[in-house]
Amino acid sequence: MTNFDLMYTQILSARVIIGIVIGLVSAPASIYSAEIATPKMRGRLTVLTSLSIAVGILLIYSMGYVIPHDFRLVAALAAGVCVVSLVLLFFMPESPAWLMSKDREEEAERSLKKIRGYGAYSQRIPEVEKELMRMRDNVMAQRRAGQESFLRLLKQPQVYKPLGIIIGFFGFQQFSGIFVIVVYAAKVSSEASVSMDPFLCTVLIGITRVVATMMVAYILDTLGRKPPSIFSGVGMLVCMFGLALCSYFPPIEQLKWIPTVLILTYIFTSTLGFLTMPFSMLAELFPQTVRGPASGVTVFFTYLMSFFTIKLYPTMVDYLGSANVFIIYGAVSLLGVLYVIYIVPETKGKSLQEIEDYFRGMSHGSTPSQEMEEDEVSNLSTESV
Repeated sequence: MTNFDLMYTQILSARVIIGIVIGLVSAPASIYSAEIATPKMRGRLTVLTSLSIAVGILLIYSMGYVIPHDFRLVAALAAGVCVVSLVLLFFMPESPAWLMSKDREEEAERSLKKIRGYGAYSQRIPEVEKELMRMRDNVMAQRRAGQESFLRLLKQPQVYKPLGIIIGFFGFQQFSGIFVIVVYAAKVSSEASVSMDPFLCTVLIGITRVVATMMVAYILDTLGRKPPSIFSGVGMLVCMFGLALCSYFPPIEQLKWIPTVLILTYIFTSTLGFLTMPFSMLAELFPQTVRGPASGVTVFFTYLMSFFTIKLYPTMVDYLGSANVFIIYGAVSLLGVLYVIYIVPETKGKSLQEIEDYFRGMSHGSTPSQEMEEDEVSNLSTESV
């Protein structure tokens, strides 16, 4: 006979452990992607973190739909995916920038060659040498600046400005209800008068998110960060106000499809901007000296806000009604659009050093030689030896 009290305790304990682990891996994944990418490929590479999350959520949604009455089997299958991920980590090359910061230059060179597609090629490669030289200069500059504490570095504009901007961006992401829809997909579908099986609707939500995230990989390096985010916020507020209307005035039988389309459109538009852009920009905005701790602080506040929004959603629905909750999320989306327009900087095509100089207040354009050098580095992954 099942001991439900024991099972409840086990589930809560597991959720706490999972939460800690997610917090530990979220920032390093984005930082690693930003450190190994060239300026022209950084947007596409960093969005792979969001794509992996979207695929994982779709996988769990699908297993929950196919195996609705055996959560233990679903959990076991998910654990198997974690084991495979752990094994694959052993085959990943270490970040060349991190190796250089530890004075392991030969390892940094081997790692960079492997990442750029040169494998075990032993001869000197001019493009790789240039990139290693920039890494070396960056490390030396940091050491000359001294080993200041993170709290002291927070007083510098290139640290506190991006930290405030990115936490604000994540704040609008969380309080616009994006993660509420993801976590309470079946519940929200029912409250929005969706006529189809709510668990099937969650699978469609997962598919929509994966498709939209794949599009983001292309959009990031063609349209930049701000235009997709603005489009995303406008789409989100329209969909949320539409869902509120459907809650106030349930559609007739012939129009029962409207809430389903609104939810899927909301997921699609949110993924194009507000869901993925903050994570993509997380590792871009901070100087390397504080990239680790600053990203950790950002992720901490992000998941703290996520905890409150997800935990408060059922209570808000009980006291305010689902329609009013949707209106609140739509209003936050509108404020988020204004925040992106006037506060969030555009980082498309800029090197990490140029972004740092922007927050310092140093405005300068790239010289032709700098642009040529970035073009050379960006082509490393496609050139054959």
